[in-house]
Amino acid sequence: MARRATLSSTSLCIAGVLVAVAAVACGSSSDSTFGDGNGGAGDPNAGTSGNTAFGGTSGGAVDPNAGTSGGTSGGVGAVKPVSATDACASSNAGVDALPIYLVFMVDKSGSMGGSALSVKWTPAVAALKDFFADPTSANIHASLAFFKSADECNVNSYATPAVAMTTLPNATSFAAALNANSPGGGTPTLPAEQGAVQYAQTVAAGLKAGEKVAVVLVTDGDPNDCNSTSTNVAAAAATVAATIKTYVIGVGTEVAKLDEIATGGGTAPHIQVNTTSAATTSADLRTAIGKIKAAQLSCDYTLPPPPSGKTIDVNAVNVNYTTGGATTTLGYSADCSNAGGWHYDSTTAPTKIIMCPTICTTLQNDTSGGKVDIVFGCSTAVTGGGPPPSMGPK
Repeated sequence: MARRATLSSTSLCIAGVLVAVAAVACGSSSDSTFGDGNGGAGDPNAGTSGNTAFGGTSGGAVDPNAGTSGGTSGGVGAVKPVSATDACASSNAGVDALPIYLVFMVDKSGSMGGSALSVKWTPAVAALKDFFADPTSANIHASLAFFKSADECNVNSYATPAVAMTTLPNATSFAAALNANSPGGGTPTLPAEQGAVQYAQTVAAGLKAGEKVAVVLVTDGDPNDCNSTSTNVAAAAATVAATIKTYVIGVGTEVAKLDEIATGGGTAPHIQVNTTSAATTSADLRTAIGKIKAAQLSCDYTLPPPPSGKTIDVNAVNVNYTTGGATTTLGYSADCSNAGGWHYDSTTAPTKIIMCPTICTTLQNDTSGGKVDIVFGCSTAVTGGGPPPSMGPK
């Protein structure tokens, strides 16, 4: 289950991106972002002199000349900064963020050890332990399996991981499994990938709409055992890439064909880890996992359900993105003609806020602690001075 962020004092961290509700308790229930169930969000007469949801005016959501006395949002149409401290902002419930599911398949072939033990296996294990135990991995689920030395060509043996899908952080189960394994054997990448996909499909069957599962293949070389080739491994990954992607992390120098596997998995190019020292291996592996976490993030944010008898006012919701200390209010863009904007899944019965392509990519690539704030109560800032959401095409 996804965790919930509640009110401005609480935030949710997923893969470096904080999702928070920025809201201020600045009014009674009559001032809330929820409209009367009889009036509807698009009613031009919905506002009252006591309702600050539209900048303190009495013209309602469709008034293009809404005043700014109630906050800095201005009227619908101008993308101006909106803050949770504005007088128009009202308190509200939290938003749910969708969890992420990662199926880790780790290469423990002989080449991960021996003379390379100190720059491959040992630091890779340390980085994986840190990730699985890290509190910032909350709202992520993971499983862990390894290449096998015995019965290495049996696909079914890889479909039962050493650690089944488990909610993170977890400082014990994954560490115990990693400690129980050591390098040895060949590189049976084909059955390992097929088994990982099989397990990922089992996980996917139990997920809710919008939740994602992916395979993370950590390996130091080209496939060789069990008739494995980069081509047939890529083909195995491609069979499910539309719904289950395969990410490839290369640990070592023998990685010429890993891009082919990543291409099949829908994630090319593969992510390369520098193994010149234990420190670089560990740091690069953590960074690689961070990129995968970010890429798996959903750009849909679930709206809270309204109180009994109330409806969400679609014209009184704003989305802010903060990174590097600077906050930008994103404009509503019903058709994503502004690729850096956002829209609802439906303006008549909204359940989600959906980010447009450019800002979605930005969020997915933000591992610096950027955050998204959903501010309820102020007039929705619309890209290009267009109509409010209730009058748009969606």
